[in-house]
Amino acid sequence: MSSNRSSFLPLPRSAIFIALLFTFLATVYSIVTPIFESPDELWHYPFVWHLAQTAELPVQDPANPQLWQQEGSQPPLYYALAALLTAPISSDDLPDLIYRNPHADIGLVSPDGNANIVIHTTAEQWPWRGAVLAIHLTRLFSIVLGLGTIITIYALARHIWPAHPHLALLAMAFVAFNPMFLFISASVNNDNLITLLASLILLRLTRLASALALASRGIRLTEFVILGVLVGLGMLTKVSGLGLLGLVGLTLLILGIRYRSWRTAILGNVIVCGLAIAVAGWWYWRNFRLYSDWTGTEIMVKMMGARPVPPTAEQLLSEVPGLMRSFWGLFGYFSVPLPSLVYPIFNIVLLLGLAGLPLALFRPARRAELFSPQFKLAWPILLGWLVLLITGFVQWTMRTPATQGRLLFPALASLAIFWTAGWAILIPRRWQIAPIIGLFVVAVWTPWGVIAPAYAPPPLLTELPASAHPLEATLGESIQLLAYDTDGSTVQPGDTLPLTLYWRSDQPIDADYTVFIHLLDEQDLIIAQRNVFPGPGVYPTGQWQPGVILADTYALRLPRTVFAPTQARFEVGLYDHTTGVRLPTSAGTDNVRLGQIRVEPQSDERPNPQELVFEDNIVLTGYDLDTRQAKPGDIVTLTLYWQARRMPSANYKVFVHLTGDGDQRAAQHDSEPHNGAVPTSTWQPGQIITDSHALTIAPDAAPGAYHLVVGLYHGDTGQRLRLLENDGASVQADSITLGGVRVVAE
Repeated sequence: MSSNRSSFLPLPRSAIFIALLFTFLATVYSIVTPIFESPDELWHYPFVWHLAQTAELPVQDPANPQLWQQEGSQPPLYYALAALLTAPISSDDLPDLIYRNPHADIGLVSPDGNANIVIHTTAEQWPWRGAVLAIHLTRLFSIVLGLGTIITIYALARHIWPAHPHLALLAMAFVAFNPMFLFISASVNNDNLITLLASLILLRLTRLASALALASRGIRLTEFVILGVLVGLGMLTKVSGLGLLGLVGLTLLILGIRYRSWRTAILGNVIVCGLAIAVAGWWYWRNFRLYSDWTGTEIMVKMMGARPVPPTAEQLLSEVPGLMRSFWGLFGYFSVPLPSLVYPIFNIVLLLGLAGLPLALFRPARRAELFSPQFKLAWPILLGWLVLLITGFVQWTMRTPATQGRLLFPALASLAIFWTAGWAILIPRRWQIAPIIGLFVVAVWTPWGVIAPAYAPPPLLTELPASAHPLEATLGESIQLLAYDTDGSTVQPGDTLPLTLYWRSDQPIDADYTVFIHLLDEQDLIIAQRNVFPGPGVYPTGQWQPGVILADTYALRLPRTVFAPTQARFEVGLYDHTTGVRLPTSAGTDNVRLGQIRVEPQSDERPNPQELVFEDNIVLTGYDLDTRQAKPGDIVTLTLYWQARRMPSANYKVFVHLTGDGDQRAAQHDSEPHNGAVPTSTWQPGQIITDSHALTIAPDAAPGAYHLVVGLYHGDTGQRLRLLENDGASVQADSITLGGVRVVAE
């Protein structure tokens, strides 16, 4: 087979420069990101650690999960290589480093932070030692793999466009400066190895196809051997590597038929499949023997959690924006985002590039320039891998909520080539570098402007600011709540309310207490709350410096279903999250009450306006209560305002439950809307239906706080309607909690 050695090495200076920039930036990401704060690194590294400690693969047991959790079900190649690299390092201290943040906002973007999945200590500081050193060394290994990926993509693009080296640089930089690719490349994650191996296989396949197109000489058996080994390594890295076997096998078959090379179609496939099975087959056989499942994915799903209900097409489409955010940059455990404006800009650039490809049909000169007949088979190969990977990705995310952009990274070579080709067709050459500059600027800024602040401790002060409202409260033996501050005195349902608390302790604290913040309405019902370690999350009480004032800002989000108007106030305190026991205050209570907040209704013709969409085009647009306090035997009237987007297909009943703690039910009412006078099947689109429900408080109802739970169900089957997002995607809930009622003693 003829080969173009210059398509891989040596690299030109411009490509070396991009490679050096990538290596530097990835190293910065690795250093700035605290250990375990990249997706699943908390479980990826313990797999490495276990192999280094025992030289044995883990045996998965959902009833007895170990430190590696579901990642112990992964093929072992990445972890084995990292274990060989880190085995000389004594890392017995790993369990001590895994101190979980019990209140971490996983998958949620919170204005006040709390993104850290673990509590970080001084043991992680330089100079690194023990497990911390091993983790950073494994991250360095991942960076090398990422470097190999971008060099391979350059080689692939250079091979396809030998006369246009600037396009190869464009494709290389498109991947190298993607902030999320940098982030994953700087973490302990087996995606880094499968992405490199997939890119190498695409390079080998396109070269093989080009050689057959030139018909200069036959294909050497060593080419099939290399492909077989690479495919086997891919299968031993991630289960998605099985798609590489299908891609290579189908490509060799098509090439053999197309060029009448039975050596390629038959012998090539025999060699590739045989070697792939020889390299990776033992692991799949082990899975079958242990779990009666060749891939081990069934037990993996059991450990990580399956979707409770199979997603609809609408729901999968509704997850695409999140998929794209995590493709470009959603850091931590999907809770540390880039500025919101970045995502649509990057998405538009990506879509423009992909949309530029069809324009080649109308620009013969550019088509001839970019799509040489010698390399025409490269395009279906690249497309085939992209389709295979996306198909597997969709199947996986239908089983478990795993709609993550990094799972598309094994197809980055395909995406980069397609985007570069379309961008080159659409955009004049002098402007083609513009998005790369944008990517680079964001990539450089991200470690300092996004990642580091997410894990930084709160401000430490020596004196209170003038704006603070002083308090005199001591919790426990030594924790002082000195003052508080909040922005404004009026909020609406759906708003986020900031509250800054000023803490101090005059002596070390031997436990990590949770801060609880409740916003109570006029009936002392909790309408918003926050439970976090101070920081929030990153500065637990056990790490406080005696005598220093901590300025800690929290964000409370008021649900849109909060009843308004009402007068509210804060209730603040500390408790032990392992026991639930609150610290007593110097006033003899277990909380401190402060501030006055007015919750005003949103401007609307209906009280407490909502936009709660149920299946079959039914929307709850508002609600009202005639009283917020009642005694046993009293009647509480709830008025619901319904609207149909389209005429419902059946008659449904409305259920209203007044429910307390432990599902204790104080009242219940089920009926068709307006006591059957206005069946749902008769509703006209846009029509507002006023629906009142009289709830009689049970004679034996215990005093306390109760909440209204509302939904709809089919009268014949009892099947409840699920709630939907506004775009039609199911949110897996079949009821909504509205405002509350306090039941008092007679």
